[in-house]
Amino acid sequence: MHSFSIGEFLKLGLLPALTGTFMTAAYPTGPPAVHVYGTMRNFMRQNDLSAKVALDTLRRQHLYGLGVAEGLQGELLIWNGRVATTRVTPTGLVTDTLPQGRAALLVTSAVPRWKAQPVPATVRTASELEAFVERSARQRGIQNAPFAFRLAGAPAYVGWHVMQWPTAGGQHTHDNHHRYAYRGHYTQQPAELLGFFSRQHQAVFTHHTTWMHMHVRPTGRPFAAHVDSLGLSGASLMLYLPAAGPIPLPNRP
Repeated sequence: MHSFSIGEFLKLGLLPALTGTFMTAAYPTGPPAVHVYGTMRNFMRQNDLSAKVALDTLRRQHLYGLGVAEGLQGELLIWNGRVATTRVTPTGLVTDTLPQGRAALLVTSAVPRWKAQPVPATVRTASELEAFVERSARQRGIQNAPFAFRLAGAPAYVGWHVMQWPTAGGQHTHDNHHRYAYRGHYTQQPAELLGFFSRQHQAVFTHHTTWMHMHVRPTGRPFAAHVDSLGLSGASLMLYLPAAGPIPLPNRP
């Protein structure tokens, strides 16, 4: 009976399967697909605040997503299939966790597995983070496709808003978009951010000044708010990108 050396196992491509590890440096079929419902230009330029997708029609297994509710009345965040819709009420912010309602804009991706890496201390601003996210994705083999990413830690500062466009708000424009937003911020508070990166989707799901769109929630809590500004100075953060390769099967008895 022939005995195989480690080198022969590598040539045959058997070692990853035998050790339970998987090659993650490249995406042979691309990263998990990103799906977009609606566009920013619909409501920024065309005053179209109507629903583009019903949340209860989504297949939510491993699903991550962000967006804004129809009528621009609330922010949306989907975290591993769990939906959170945060709205402004006369008494403050309220978050609904039922997978109901509809979205004027929604960006989603089903990501079964993530791979973590620390964010260097030299990354201090949102623009530096944007460059780091893109560079890290390229090193993982994501070249031109849009992709989801996550951040976890306690950023020095996160400025955010929750939209609540009034039903009688009149013509919606870029200039008055934030007039009816509820604003808040976190300072060195444990938080989780979900983002989507693309160089091809400005005015679709990113603003014209950035390649990223991010929402935030307190760590482990249902909440949804759009990230306006971000400061990372002195923060210890982890970046999570979609992990490439097959999904390991559960161990059999």
